[in-house]
Amino acid sequence: MHSISVRLPFIFATSFVFLLCVVLLLVHTYFHNRMIDDYSRMGEGVTQLMAYELDGDMVDEYIEKNESMPEYNRIVDRFYQLRNNYPDILYMYVYLLDYDGAHVVFDLDVEDTDYVDGEGYEPGLVVELDEVYAAQMDLIRAGGEIPPYAVRSDEGYLLSYVRPVFDSQGNYACSACVDFSMDYLYRQDMLFILRLAVLLLLAAVALLAIDMYVVRKNITGPLNKMSSKTSGFAYETEADRFNNIALMEELNITTNDEIEDIYQVFMSVLKESVYYMTNLTRAKQDIQTKEEQLGKMSQTAYKDALTSVGNKAAYNRELENLAQDIELKNVLFAIVMIDINNLKYINDTFGHEAGDKYIKGCCGIICKTYRHSPVFRIGGDEFVVVLKNRDYVKRFMLYTKIGMSFMQAYGKNSKKPWERYSASVGMAEYELGDESAEAVFKRADALMYENKMQFKAKHGSYR
Repeated sequence: MHSISVRLPFIFATSFVFLLCVVLLLVHTYFHNRMIDDYSRMGEGVTQLMAYELDGDMVDEYIEKNESMPEYNRIVDRFYQLRNNYPDILYMYVYLLDYDGAHVVFDLDVEDTDYVDGEGYEPGLVVELDEVYAAQMDLIRAGGEIPPYAVRSDEGYLLSYVRPVFDSQGNYACSACVDFSMDYLYRQDMLFILRLAVLLLLAAVALLAIDMYVVRKNITGPLNKMSSKTSGFAYETEADRFNNIALMEELNITTNDEIEDIYQVFMSVLKESVYYMTNLTRAKQDIQTKEEQLGKMSQTAYKDALTSVGNKAAYNRELENLAQDIELKNVLFAIVMIDINNLKYINDTFGHEAGDKYIKGCCGIICKTYRHSPVFRIGGDEFVVVLKNRDYVKRFMLYTKIGMSFMQAYGKNSKKPWERYSASVGMAEYELGDESAEAVFKRADALMYENKMQFKAKHGSYR
């Protein structure tokens, strides 16, 4: 058993760690959202400057003539100047986004792109659309702005910002796009959170140590002293009991808190017990002896001698309890009626000793199946089970299980006849309107009888 001086600080430390995780999650969320907001504002500014340099009416000419146009080269130079002013920009490009793909207008990263089979991001090239663009193409083509989005890729943690560019008629012409690398700020944020976590964990360890010291000094220390003294108590004689009081008075606990109150109450009870302990012990022994005698008599009166399950008297007592529950409308139960097959054949052919073994074997299957319900033997070959609580909830599964158990036992042809256990089973539930448990029993008995007739028709019967 763990000491309370460990458990109380441990509970505190666990709560502290949980709060720490919540705080760190909130801090991380705050920094992450702030980082997204900062880069979104930068993306808004950069793409606005990019759009200012572009002429929406000349997009087709940009694609067709590109570097042969002085205006195109001037825009490229201006874009490089912008990118140099924003070191976190990873990609800067202008695409004409359409349903068939992204038509490259400008791409500052062409010179750094590895070409494969002549493919690259040159003006006029149509590249596959990102999923984000493809999903919002109707909005893009209508000139709407899609929100900035963050994504993790092979290049790192990126934030993409896209601004529509319009021609002189106000129609969508192309999109100014910029991708920021957020790796540096993300690493800084994670490093800050890690340092904060370490600092708070160290504080938690320090507080845990302090709490353990305080708890042991003011709570478990006095309690352990009381426990140590009580472990040496003796109660055999009156002198032993007075010695118990003397041992506790040596402690003289004065903590001015609940621990002292417990100590004083304990002393009062201990002193009062001296005057009554002898008679109490004697009375307890007398009561225990009588209870044991009554218990044995009760067990004998309500237990079946052969199977040790409840007998007919016990079943009648159970019916009385069910009658009270039915009257109070506070009842939910089912009754299982079980009648052993071919018992007369076993008794007549192999003797009553084999018949008793056969009965106990069948009873074993019943008790194993309905291990949480009372089982009663109400006749030579008849058993009743009253299902409540968990067995009632699983009544259909258990009903199927007991039928399969008896079927499997009967099918073991290699066994001796009195070891091939077989019984017919019927089950009925209490229904609204039933005035007594006997009505439920009759329905279960009728269903059992139907199953017994089917057994006889299939296997024959000695009876």
